[in-house]
Amino acid sequence: MAVSTQVSTQNNRVRRRIASAGSRRLLLFVALIAPVFLLRFATAAYPILQTIRLSFTNQDLIARTNDFIGLQNYRTMLTDSSVTGALSFTLIYVIATTILDLVVGLMIALLLNTVFFGRTFVRTINLIPWAIPTIVAGYMFRWLLDDQFGLIPYLYQLVTGDRMVVFINAWSARTAVILVQVWKDAPFIAVVLLAGLQGVGQDLYEAARVDGANALQRFWRITIPLVTPLLVTMGLFRIIWTVASFDLVYGLTFGGPGVATTVLALRIFQQGILFFKFGYASAIAVVLLLLVGVIGVLGLWLFRRTDVAY
Repeated sequence: MAVSTQVSTQNNRVRRRIASAGSRRLLLFVALIAPVFLLRFATAAYPILQTIRLSFTNQDLIARTNDFIGLQNYRTMLTDSSVTGALSFTLIYVIATTILDLVVGLMIALLLNTVFFGRTFVRTINLIPWAIPTIVAGYMFRWLLDDQFGLIPYLYQLVTGDRMVVFINAWSARTAVILVQVWKDAPFIAVVLLAGLQGVGQDLYEAARVDGANALQRFWRITIPLVTPLLVTMGLFRIIWTVASFDLVYGLTFGGPGVATTVLALRIFQQGILFFKFGYASAIAVVLLLLVGVIGVLGLWLFRRTDVAY
């Protein structure tokens, strides 16, 4: 009986020591993670919650209003052609630039992965467009495409005899915005894809050549499957980054002609920063947040399926 009591006492002491050690580890974990959690809450969670709150108000610094109006801002957006037009062009802009970025970036990566004279120099200058600040690139091409004194319309007129006017037509302005975005970002995609291509073993291509596969077959059966996970990752990265940016559009067209090239992020800037309609701008921002969230979830689902498949 005494022995069993002593064993029970020792077991209780061991349990208390383990519980005490576990409590100390938990406190240490909380102490280490708390600063990061508070920082993320202050820089991410709180602004999002504050934006959602403001979206239910009519806060306007000029009109001096700050009343709760429920879903009125969201109902207004349904009939606001500038917002619905910005949403439609945002989807066109994001999808078109992402696809072209990946296609052009892959073509550049394939070129840079081949052996030719001056390859190191070409790889070096390839990143120059990407290194230029986006707002600077927008203003630069605004000058280059100006129909009065721009270099590109001048050369076009010398070759064809016709006058090029880009920013007066909605579709030509949209095309210019998309192509300038691709010119700016495709080199970065190319560098990332080049790193992936260099990780593909040459023995696979040699074996395919021995089996009689031509260059196109090797590209579709070896290159594309092996770089697909990287393409999906970069595509997701580009979509989320592009859907929330407006600096290129701001520098190139400022959303014109009219609102033809206005994206949602630029509309938020106009309503919130230029017109001081914080409530309405916050409602548009919530819609943009939901759009980014849906795209992110679909992208992660696609990435997981691709990662499992390959």
